Amino acid sequence: MGSQEITINKSSEKSQHLAKARYHSYKLDRLPTLQEVLSRKTAPPVCLFNFYLYMRDRENTSEYLDFYLDVLEHEILCKAYVKDLKKLGLDVNIEYPEYERFRPGTSKNGNDKSKYNTFISVDSSVRRYLSSSSRGSNNTYTSGGFRNSVRSNKTNITSSFHNRERPFTRDELRESAERIYFKYIFEGSEKEIILSRDIREKITHAIEEEGISQHKRDDPWIYYEAKKEIFTFMESEPFPRFLKCRAFGNMSQLQIIMRLFIGLFFLFLGFSIVLSLIFLDIKPKTIRLWSFIPIFLGVKSLITYLTKLSPLFVLLKISETTFFQFQCVMEPYIYSLHVKKGIKIFLQSLIISIIVTGIFVAVPGYRL
Repeated sequence: MGSQEITINKSSEKSQHLAKARYHSYKLDRLPTLQEVLSRKTAPPVCLFNFYLYMRDRENTSEYLDFYLDVLEHEILCKAYVKDLKKLGLDVNIEYPEYERFRPGTSKNGNDKSKYNTFISVDSSVRRYLSSSSRGSNNTYTSGGFRNSVRSNKTNITSSFHNRERPFTRDELRESAERIYFKYIFEGSEKEIILSRDIREKITHAIEEEGISQHKRDDPWIYYEAKKEIFTFMESEPFPRFLKCRAFGNMSQLQIIMRLFIGLFFLFLGFSIVLSLIFLDIKPKTIRLWSFIPIFLGVKSLITYLTKLSPLFVLLKISETTFFQFQCVMEPYIYSLHVKKGIKIFLQSLIISIIVTGIFVAVPGYRL
């Protein structure tokens, strides 16, 4: 129980660190792609941090994003090991033959290499995050930074990427590869993900049986096909829903539900007031105009519930990540979408409220 609390606390600290990260302005005039989000080329509310929260809280599939980012870290580790070998003047083909032997570009499919370059393009962003999180935290292992991860008593092999005092070793590469396997791929594992059968069997064979000389496989290509499959899954299913939620909405699920009850309460209050004035035949009839306020608030809250966007949050230029936790909307294009939709919601609420109130004012009084 105690270790679980420590893990949650560490994850929370990392979440806060990522949430406070500085975001570059790329001035997109369109909705971002998944590749741009994973590369941290987008700012709140469509940044990587918000995508993770959405995957965790709405989709309940954060393990897929965890896996993708863990594989990226393993790839970075392998590339660092190759760079260390070259700095020491050693032959990569002798010291690390798996790196070239299993590289996708050396397969019969000539397109694999170009595809891999697309998927590995987020490496520099992950390196920057690993560097900043290792300087800003005393934690010993950062598996994706803001995520719950497998933590052991072994020495950290990724957070010290920039400030390490010695080259990485094959044992550390193997440990990294096995950690991913036993966390996501092994049947009954902590965060087991669903993969096609042939890909799962290839990974199992690579980790448990395949290898060269005295080493089992630990190269970055073990999870290459799995990473492509997970990327395709996220791009086609949860990511479009994430954009719909964050680019065209600015409220958490609890906030949305709360707006429903607030809207019903104010409508009940407004109708109670105006109907009481009608059936008590209170003069003058213009006093019924006071019912406009609760009716307007009720209508606006209900439309806000239906559209999942709060005009008040738009006015404050904020977006809700979790219940009553806010971030400033930093993407200009996303904010312009919020403004247009917020104005539309306000005008719809105003027109509907005026019509309803006008009808109640025009109705002749009748004392019961």
